Amino acid sequence: MKTTINDLLAGYKDIVNRAHQTFGGLLFEQINKKPSHKSWSAAECFVHLNAYADSYFKNTKRNFSIRNDNYAEKDFIQRFLLAKFIKAVGPDVKIKLKSVHVSEFTRSNIDNNVIDQFIGYQKEFLNILDNVSFEDLRNIKVASPFARLLKFQLGEMLLLTLHHQQRHLNQAERAINS
Repeated sequence: MKTTINDLLAGYKDIVNRAHQTFGGLLFEQINKKPSHKSWSAAECFVHLNAYADSYFKNTKRNFSIRNDNYAEKDFIQRFLLAKFIKAVGPDVKIKLKSVHVSEFTRSNIDNNVIDQFIGYQKEFLNILDNVSFEDLRNIKVASPFARLLKFQLGEMLLLTLHHQQRHLNQAERAINS
């Protein structure tokens, strides 16, 4: 799977736009509505994504090289096994994976600020991408917050997070439309 800094920037900007347009004006009841007692509400999807973003940010060093826009279109290629993992958490995969962050309560009771917090994290991702060099995508290592021995390249972490967020934004949209 190939990607560029500009692809990642476009993906994160799309996430911000979707979050604003789809969830920005919703009421408490709308974002907390659960399609079923075993399904997540939109708010629970955002809690999950915020927890992951927060965990990855804590493990990401921010001492970037000098950005060279000439490489913003250069293909970054993930390592083989991590490319498979990134694809497995992406928006097109239909397999359900267990998560440790959101419990299966019959009611969701989460404040609307969870969406603003999510958008804030997206702006942090965009800030990284505005400052990162192509070499940083490969050379900066980010420890997985959930399996400390697993280390991602910064570019892999950014792509993994982008795909994971797209997956759960789709799920959140289904929850509010159910």
